[in-house]
Amino acid sequence: MDSFQLIRQSFIEVMKNSIAKEPQDSILPLKKGYLTRIDTLDSENKTMQDVVFLLFDKPFLRIVCEDFLGDDDPDDQALEDMAKELTNLIVGHAKVLAQDAGEKSFNISLPEYLGVKLIKNYDKGLHFKLEQGHCGIYIRNSHA
Repeated sequence: MDSFQLIRQSFIEVMKNSIAKEPQDSILPLKKGYLTRIDTLDSENKTMQDVVFLLFDKPFLRIVCEDFLGDDDPDDQALEDMAKELTNLIVGHAKVLAQDAGEKSFNISLPEYLGVKLIKNYDKGLHFKLEQGHCGIYIRNSHA
């Protein structure tokens, strides 16, 4: 399974396991929102493999904060923290899925919150909706 499909599977499983809701594929790409970044590193030679960006709109994060934390009126700090936590859960779970499938092991960096930004400079994107919220997962390959 390639890293892109691994991340997709991980995202769906994390959402179902953490808030008991399943996001749906969306044809609408989210281009601006709460942007996070996490790097995947080759376990053997410690070089960067891919950069994974997760982009969430405010309605998506509010749904997760309400269902995951019981916070129905999260402030901006809570939304930023949830964006980082989701990024860590999703990519961390993808690492476990890869190991369980006997695929090449990788390490991950700490998630970094980049701000409310426009996403650009990526190779592939996945788009999801959850009720009225939207999320995008973008990968930039660092190995050429």
